Amino acid sequence: MNTIKKIISFISIILLSSPILGQKFHWEAELNTVPANGFYKINISPEIVSASANNANDIRIYDASGTEIPYILEKEQAVNFSKYFIDYKIITNENLRRWPYYSRIVIHNPQKNKISNFQLIIRNADVSKRLKLSGSDDASHWYVIKDKYLFRSVYDNNEVSVIKIMQFPTSNYEYYEILIDDWRNNPIQVKKAGYFNTAVEQGKYAKIENPQLSQEDKKEDKQSMVHVVFPSQQLINKIQLKIEGPEFYYREAEILLKDSNVTKKRKTEYFFRPVKSFIISSNSLNSIYLPGINAKEFYIRINNKDNQPLKIKEANAWQLNHYLTAKLQKDKNYFIRTGDKDLYKPEYDLMYFKNEIPKSPKQLSAKKIVNIFKKERTEPKGLQANKMILWSVIGVIAVLLIYFTTKMIGDMQKKNE
Repeated sequence: MNTIKKIISFISIILLSSPILGQKFHWEAELNTVPANGFYKINISPEIVSASANNANDIRIYDASGTEIPYILEKEQAVNFSKYFIDYKIITNENLRRWPYYSRIVIHNPQKNKISNFQLIIRNADVSKRLKLSGSDDASHWYVIKDKYLFRSVYDNNEVSVIKIMQFPTSNYEYYEILIDDWRNNPIQVKKAGYFNTAVEQGKYAKIENPQLSQEDKKEDKQSMVHVVFPSQQLINKIQLKIEGPEFYYREAEILLKDSNVTKKRKTEYFFRPVKSFIISSNSLNSIYLPGINAKEFYIRINNKDNQPLKIKEANAWQLNHYLTAKLQKDKNYFIRTGDKDLYKPEYDLMYFKNEIPKSPKQLSAKKIVNIFKKERTEPKGLQANKMILWSVIGVIAVLLIYFTTKMIGDMQKKNE
């Protein structure tokens, strides 16, 4: 009896420790050929992301031998904000070592833009300084803008430079002169003068293919209902409509998902759940941005009021790009697997070394995703051999289990006789 328990335990250990049999992946996509050793940014398709059973947390990378490869997952944001510094040209930056001891900085504003501040980048200095600002259109005749402007404690413990903002009345001179009082101590070093501008960058999207569209116009309700269906569940971040209608139109609309619940009488009731309200207009691109909905189908309800229905020709759906950054080896075969609802987000050491990964790693993509249970047996030889050895071991153990079970039953029958 003890022998049988040991054999059963041994089989369980093998099954649970196997990367192939111990997990229940449903989908797989082979990576394209790796041309050289190094880090790669793998752009994973909407099909892979949508096949995930756990919000992309069950995505894994394996090599042909079944070894799991660490990665860092990145998701595009719908809108990215970034600040960048725009320099004004400093045409004079001098320190006068004679009375009245001051530093003179002349800044050029060739377009005569209206400005009300300078942002000065100054080398660290624990000091206070008084400034005077003047303006000129010819760099010869100067007119005061602000006098006795005080800078205090020009330093930052964490950086070698500090940004100081100099506010002043709005003006549009071509030249600006800053005089910094230095008679009590040495000059400060002004490295740059300019301003920070904010850049807005739209996130990058991948198109979700093959939506099917149908439309029903309900004249009695003064509404149109558009039904959009995909072959499988999709993660949707953006919808863009192509509309055929009059020259001018402006309609209220909303995205709906069809849900259900079971009543006390065990009957299934269906209802529509609003997800996003928006306006369809002839003077817009009719793009609808979503926080991310997982759905195989959705509906668009349009309020026509007393107008003729619009014709929705296309309802294209898009997904924000997802990337996996991983270190791969040349000419090795790698596979992305997903679709295991029992897996959680992986915890790899690699996440603590983001700063050591190249900022612009080489790009790599994956081949078409396939269902693991339906695909033809075209796995790499290494993976096939791995499976064959594993099943051979299990087969031998099963034979031994049958042998010992038969022997035990025979011994019990002899004792009963």
